[in-house]
Amino acid sequence: MRDSTRLTAWWITWGCVLAALIPLTGSSLAMAQSTGGATSESDNELQTIVVTAQRRAEDIQSVPISIQAFTARDIEQLGIRSSSDIGQFASNVEIALPAGAGNQPLISIRGIGLNDYNTNNAGPNGVYVDEVYLSSPSSQTFATYDLEGIEVLKGPQGTLYGRNTNGGAINMRTVKPSDDFSANLHADYGSYNTANLEGAIGGPITSTIDGRFAFNANHSDGYMHNLLTGDNENGANNYAARGMLLFKPLDGLKILFNVHAGQVNNRPVQYRHIGTFDPTTLGNPSPTVCSVAAAYAGQCTDLFGYGTPGKFYDGAYNRQQHLRVTTAGSYLRVDYDTGIVNVTSISAIDYNDKLHPEDTDASPNQLLEINYGVRSTNYSQEFRVSQNRASYNWVAGAYYLHENLHQNQPLFVGLSGDTVVGFPGAFDGIAFQAFDVSQQFTDARALFGQGEYLLTDKWKLIVGGRLTDEHRTFDYVGTIRNQQGGEGNFGPIQPVGSAHEFLQNTAFSWRTGLNFNFTKDILGYASIATGFKSGDFNGSFLSLVPAEIEFQLRPVKPEHVETFETGVKTTLLDRRLIIDASLFYNKYHDMQVFQLINVPGSLPVNDLVNADAHTYGLDLQITAKPTSQLTATLQLGVLQTKVGKSNADLAAALSSFTGNQLPLAPHVSASALVQYRIPLGEGALNLEGNANYKSHVFFDVYNDPYVQQDGYWIGNLRASYEFAKHWEIGAFVNNVANKEYYSDKFDLTSTFGFIQGIVGTPRMAGVEFNWRY
Repeated sequence: MRDSTRLTAWWITWGCVLAALIPLTGSSLAMAQSTGGATSESDNELQTIVVTAQRRAEDIQSVPISIQAFTARDIEQLGIRSSSDIGQFASNVEIALPAGAGNQPLISIRGIGLNDYNTNNAGPNGVYVDEVYLSSPSSQTFATYDLEGIEVLKGPQGTLYGRNTNGGAINMRTVKPSDDFSANLHADYGSYNTANLEGAIGGPITSTIDGRFAFNANHSDGYMHNLLTGDNENGANNYAARGMLLFKPLDGLKILFNVHAGQVNNRPVQYRHIGTFDPTTLGNPSPTVCSVAAAYAGQCTDLFGYGTPGKFYDGAYNRQQHLRVTTAGSYLRVDYDTGIVNVTSISAIDYNDKLHPEDTDASPNQLLEINYGVRSTNYSQEFRVSQNRASYNWVAGAYYLHENLHQNQPLFVGLSGDTVVGFPGAFDGIAFQAFDVSQQFTDARALFGQGEYLLTDKWKLIVGGRLTDEHRTFDYVGTIRNQQGGEGNFGPIQPVGSAHEFLQNTAFSWRTGLNFNFTKDILGYASIATGFKSGDFNGSFLSLVPAEIEFQLRPVKPEHVETFETGVKTTLLDRRLIIDASLFYNKYHDMQVFQLINVPGSLPVNDLVNADAHTYGLDLQITAKPTSQLTATLQLGVLQTKVGKSNADLAAALSSFTGNQLPLAPHVSASALVQYRIPLGEGALNLEGNANYKSHVFFDVYNDPYVQQDGYWIGNLRASYEFAKHWEIGAFVNNVANKEYYSDKFDLTSTFGFIQGIVGTPRMAGVEFNWRY
C-alpha cells in the first residue's frame, strides 16, 4: 500500500513539473522562431545524436527511454579507454572493478546491479557490442576503440534486449565499413610511462565490398609502488584488433563479417591493504577488531602482523605472475530489405580465457591468495523482422544463446605461516590449498516483439513483450590438501564436496507506454516495463563443510523488476538548448544479493540470497550551446534505494540488511562538461573541462562502515589545437586535484584482519596527437 501511495505521489509531482515546463518551453520556442533561427544543423546548433536503442536508427530526442549517449568525439575528448570508464561520466550509473582493470565489472544502473565477484554470474545490466550480448562477465571489460558511439539505456530493456537487462543496457557501436575512404590515428603519452596507440582505416575494396581494420595498444608502468620489490604496479600491457568486411551483392542486401581479438598480459591490479586487528591482541584466539578510525589511521595489522602502508599508493606484494586474458570472436550480420519488411540475422561466437593470480592479502606474506581461472565460449543467434511506416512500426524475432563456462579457481591460505611465526611446522593442519573446479552450461531461448502505433498526430502507443526460457546446469568438485611436515609440504588431496545442480526458469517481460508530442520539439512519455533475470548459482570459493556446500549451491530464485517511468525530452531555441528529464520507480522482486559473510574463527562464507527492494529517483540532462563556440552539458542523477525483506539464511545469526541502502547506489551523481572552441587562423583551439561527482556509497549490502566511500569530485582538463584540416595536438590532466578514493572494497576482517581496497587512478597528465581523414 505504501509503495502504491509513493508511486502516485511521484506521478502527481511529475505531472506538476510538466505543467510548469510546457508553457515555459512553448514561449521559448516562440521566441526562437521569431528570431528566424536556422532549422538545419549548423555550428550554431547542438549535434543530432542518432541511437539504435529500439533496434533502428533514430534521433535520441524521439526515443521514449532515458538514454545517455556518447558520440565518437565524446569518447575521445573524455578519455574513455575502457568499458569500465563509462561510470565516471554517466549519472545513476556505477561501474566497479572488484578485481581491478582487465577483470569483470560490477555494473549498477539506478541502483540495480549484482555485487558478486564470482565469474559465473552475469549481472542484471547487459553489455552489447554491435547488438551482440557479452554473456560472460569476464568479457565485459575491454578496450573501447574505433567506436561510433556508446548508449547507456536506463531502465529495464527486457523486450528488445532480453536476458539480464533489469537495470538497463550498455550498447556500443563500432564504426562500420563504408564506400567512403576514412582513416584515423590517435597516440597519447603521459604519467607513469603510460602510452596509448590506436588507429583505423577503411573504405571500398571492390565495387561490392567495403572493409575496415582497427587496432589498439596500451602500456603503462603503473602508479602503485611495490615496497617489497621497488617496482611499479597497476600498469597495463594490452592489445586488441578488429577487422570487418561489408559485402553488398544485391540491392537491399548487406552482409557484414566481423572478427576481433585481444590480449591482456601484465601484472594484475594490486590492492591497498588496510589492517583491522589490534596488533597487541594477535596472540589471542580471537584478536580484537580495531575501530574504523583506528584502521584507516594505519594503527592496525592483519593476522600475520602486516600493517597499513603510509602512502595511499604504496604496498608490498609478493606475487609476480601476470594476469593473462585472451579474447577472440566473430559475428556475421545479414540485413535484407525486401521492400516490405527488413530481415536481420546476427550470428556470433565469442571466446574468453582468463587467469588472474590475485595477491588477495595485498601483503608480502602468503596469508591469502587466489587464482581466478575462467574460460568461456558462447554462441548466440538472433533473427528478427521489422517494418517501418509513417503511422506504425514493429519488430519481432527469436533469440538463442548457448554458453559453456569452466572455472578452475584454487585458494591458498596461510602458506607462509611457519615463516611469520618463526617455528617450522607451526601451521601444519592450518595452512591449506583448496581447489574449486566447476562447469556451467547455459541455454537461453526467447521470442520477442514490440510495436509503435500513431493513435493521432500527437499520441503514440508502444506495446512489446518477450517470452524467455532458460536452462542451466552447474557441476562442482571441491578438494583440499593441508600442510603436513612444514612449510611447502602438503598431505594428500581430500574430497570436500561435489554437486550437480539444474535450474529452469521461464518468464514473460513486457513494456507498454504512451508518447505525447506537445510540439514537434517537446516529447512527453510514460511507460511501465518489466525485466527478468533467471536464477543463478553461487559459483566458487564455497565452504569446506559438505553440508554447507550443498546449502550454498542451491539455486537462487529468478529476479523480476517492474519500472514506472515518466519523462520529457525538449529541444529548444532552434536546437541550442536540450532538456531531458525522467522520474522512475523500480519495484525489485527476489533481487539476487551476494553476501561475503565474515564468520569469526572460520573462513568467510560466500552466499547468494534473494531479497526485495525498491529504488526511485531522477535523471536530468541539460545541454546548451549559447554561442557557436561554447557548449555545456550537465548530467544529474538523484537516487534512493532500500532493501526490503530477504531470505539471508546463512547470515541469520548476523545483523540483517533489511532497510539498508543498496551497494554501488550513491544518492547523487553528477557530471558537468564545458567545451569552448576558439577559431585561430585556419585552425581552432579547443578548451574542455569536466567535473564528476559521486556522493557517499556503500560497497556491500550490510552497509558495513569499514567498506564505504565518502562523496568526492573528479575534475579533468583538456586543451587541443586543430590545424591543416586533419591534424590535432593536445594536452590533458585527469584527476586534477589528485583525489585519493576507492572504487571498491572487501572486508576480510573476521578471519584475516584486513580490508582489500581497490584504489582509484591518481592524477594523470599527458600529451596526445590525432590525425583524421
